[in-house]
Amino acid sequence: MKKLFEWLRKRAMLVIVILAAVLLEVISLVRYQYTRELMERELEKSAFFELVTSALRIQEIMSMAEVAVCNQQWHVEANLDDPEHLNQLLYNMVKDEHDNIIGAALAFKPYYYPLKGRLYEPYARQTEDDACLVQIGSEKHDYTQMLPYQLAMKGEITNWSPAYLDAEGAQTVVTTYAMPIKDESGTPVAVLAVDLDIDWIGEVVNMNHRYPSSFTLVMGDSGELIAGPADSLASPQLVQQIVNMVNDSTVVKEERVNGRVTGFPFVDERGDAGHVYYAVKKKSPRWLMVVVCYDDEAFGKLDQMRGNIMLMALAGLVVLGFIIQLFARSQRRLQETEMEQERISSELRIAKDIQTQMLPRENSIMRSDVGVAGSLVPAREVGGDLFDFFLRDEKLFFCIGDVSGKGVPSAMLMAVTHSLFRSASAHENNPARMMQDINATSCHGNESNMFVTLFLGVLDLPTGRLRYCNAGHDRPLIVRDWMSQGKGTAEVLDAKPNLPVGIFEDVKYEAQEYMLRPGSLLFLYTDGLTEAKNLQHKQFGEERVKGVLQPCSPENRPHLLLQTMTGAVDSFVENAEQSDDLTMLAILYSPETEQDVLSETLTLTNDLRKIEQLNTFIKDVTTQLDMEAKLAGNVRLAVEEAVVNVMNYAYPIGVEGSITLFAKSDRHWLKFIIVDSGVPFDPTKALQVDTTLSVEERPIGGLGIHLVRNLMDSINYERVDGKNILTLRKRIGE
Repeated sequence: MKKLFEWLRKRAMLVIVILAAVLLEVISLVRYQYTRELMERELEKSAFFELVTSALRIQEIMSMAEVAVCNQQWHVEANLDDPEHLNQLLYNMVKDEHDNIIGAALAFKPYYYPLKGRLYEPYARQTEDDACLVQIGSEKHDYTQMLPYQLAMKGEITNWSPAYLDAEGAQTVVTTYAMPIKDESGTPVAVLAVDLDIDWIGEVVNMNHRYPSSFTLVMGDSGELIAGPADSLASPQLVQQIVNMVNDSTVVKEERVNGRVTGFPFVDERGDAGHVYYAVKKKSPRWLMVVVCYDDEAFGKLDQMRGNIMLMALAGLVVLGFIIQLFARSQRRLQETEMEQERISSELRIAKDIQTQMLPRENSIMRSDVGVAGSLVPAREVGGDLFDFFLRDEKLFFCIGDVSGKGVPSAMLMAVTHSLFRSASAHENNPARMMQDINATSCHGNESNMFVTLFLGVLDLPTGRLRYCNAGHDRPLIVRDWMSQGKGTAEVLDAKPNLPVGIFEDVKYEAQEYMLRPGSLLFLYTDGLTEAKNLQHKQFGEERVKGVLQPCSPENRPHLLLQTMTGAVDSFVENAEQSDDLTMLAILYSPETEQDVLSETLTLTNDLRKIEQLNTFIKDVTTQLDMEAKLAGNVRLAVEEAVVNVMNYAYPIGVEGSITLFAKSDRHWLKFIIVDSGVPFDPTKALQVDTTLSVEERPIGGLGIHLVRNLMDSINYERVDGKNILTLRKRIGE
C-alpha cells in the first residue's frame, strides 16, 4: 500500500489528468443525455405542433366548405318550389364557392316532386374547367338508406363522413358534409350535401415540416390510410410500415406531451431510426394525424457537437486546474445571484397572484340580461392596469384604469385605486361623486406624482341608463345591435376627458349619460391595446379594434370577444415585445323581453288610510299567481313598507300627491314598480342596518328599507323625467 501511495505521489499530475479526463467524459455523457432528453421533449412538442397545424389546415378547408353549405341553406329552402333554380344553385356551389368542393347534391324525400319520380337527387359535379349537373337518384343508388340522409331527415346536421368511394356522384374518393333542408312548416324534406375530394389532404399536411425528411400521414377511423406524402418524401413501403405499426397493438406506445399525442420508435427498411407521433383530430372527421421524424436530423447536430466538445476538452486538460478554480468561484457567485433572483421572482409571483385575485372572477356575474368579461395581460410580472365590476341594487358598477408608469410602484397604486373604487361605489350611484372621492384620497400624500386615467360607469339594468365619468382615459366604443350579425357598427362614446385621478385635489368631475339599447356592446380598453406595436413599430390602432368588434356573430359572448381581440393583437405584433399592459372590459347589455301573464295598476294618494286598498290590490295579485301563503305574505309586507315609505317622504307635509303601483309577472318573476313625482329620494343609498346592536346603540331609521332588502330578491331606484321609480323584484317560480 505504501508503494502505491508513493507511486501516486510521484505521478500526481498524470493521475489528475486521468481523473480529469474521466470526469470530463462523465460530465460529457451526463450533459449529452440530459440535452438529448430535452431535445426529445422539444421534438415531441414540435411534432404535436405540426399535428395541430396539419389538423387546422384540413379543418380550415372543411370549415370553408361547411360555410358554403350554410350560406346556401336559406336560398334552397326559399326556392323549394323551383327545382330548376335549385339545380342552378348546386351548379354555382361547385363552380364558384370552393376549389375543393368536387360535388354538391340535393337528396329529396321520396316523391317530393311527383314528376321527378320516387328518388330525385340532382348532383353537380366539378369537371376539368367547368361543372356538370346529373340526376343520380335511382333504385340502384337509393340514398334514403344512407345514414347521413337518415340523420339529416331527422333534423340533424351530420358531421363529415368517413372517406369513401362515391361511384355515382363524384366518381372518386370523397368525404361528405350534409345538413337538412326544411319546408315552411319546419319539416325536413331534403338533404343538402357537399363532397370534398381528399387528394389535396396529403399535399396540405406536408406543406411545411421542421425537418427535411419528416412527413405526415392521415388515417381514417378504421386505421386505413387516407392521405400520405409524395413518393419523393417517403416510399409506399415505408408509409405502409408506419400504418401497420400504428394499427399494431403489440407495438409499445407511450403517451407524450401530457397525453396529447402517442409516440413510438421505428427503424425503416434502410436501417435508419426515427420516431412516430400521432393524435386524433378533435373536430369531425376524427381522423388520425401521424407525423414521422428521423433521429439523425433531430439529434445529428447534438452527436457532432458532443465529439467536438470532447476534442476541445482533451486540448484543455493542461489548464484544467485553473479553469476548475475559476469555475468554482464563478459558480458560488452565480448561485448567490440565482438565489437572489429567485427570491425576487418569487416575491413578484406572489404579487402577481395577489393582483390577479383582486380582479373579478370570469363567471362572477351569472345573469341573462347582461354579460361582462375582462382581461388583463401585464407587460411585466405585475401591471399598473385595473378593471373591476360588480352588481348592486340591479345596477352594474364597473371601472377600467391605467396607472402612469410600470412595474411594482404602478401595481401598488393599482391596488389602492381598486380598493378606492370599491369603497366609493359601496353606497354611491353617481359616478362623478365616486370619481371625486377617489381623486381626493389619491391626491393625499401623493409625493411621487403618479396618476391614474380612470373610467367609471353605472349601468341601470332595468332601463339601460348608463351614467359614466371619464378621468383622462381612452373613450370606450359602443356597438349598437351587436347581437345582430352584420348590423353593428362600432362608435366612440362621447366622453369628456377631465383630468386623470391623483393630479389636483380640487378637480370637478362631470358625469354623462347614455341610453343603451338592448343588444348593445360597450367595449373599454387601455392604451396598451391601440398602441400595441409590431416589429415595424406600427400601432394596432383604433380602426383595427373597430374591425374586430364589427363582424362578431350572435353566438359570441363578451369573453369570446376578448379572446378574439387578444388573438388579433398577437397576430399583429408577432414577435415584438409587449411594451405596455393590455386590459379590456366588454359589457353586453341584452335584457330579455318579458311575456307578462299579469299586469295590474293601482293609483293611490299619499294617505296612509289607503293602505287597506293597497293590501287588497296586492292580495288580488298574489291570488292570481297562486302564490303560497308565506311567500305572498312576505311580498305584501315588503311592498307595503316601500309604499308607506313613499307616502311619508315623497311629498311635503300637507301636499297631496299620487303614487302609481304597477304589478307585472311572467310567472317566473313578480315585479312591483312604484312611481311618484315627489322629491328625489333614493332609499337604496341607506346604510345597511347592524341588527346585532342594541336598540339604544342603533341609529334611528333604516329598518324599513332593510326589511324590503331582505324580503325581496332585488331593489332598484332610478330618477327619470322628474319621477322617482322604485322597482322591487321577487322570484316566484323556476
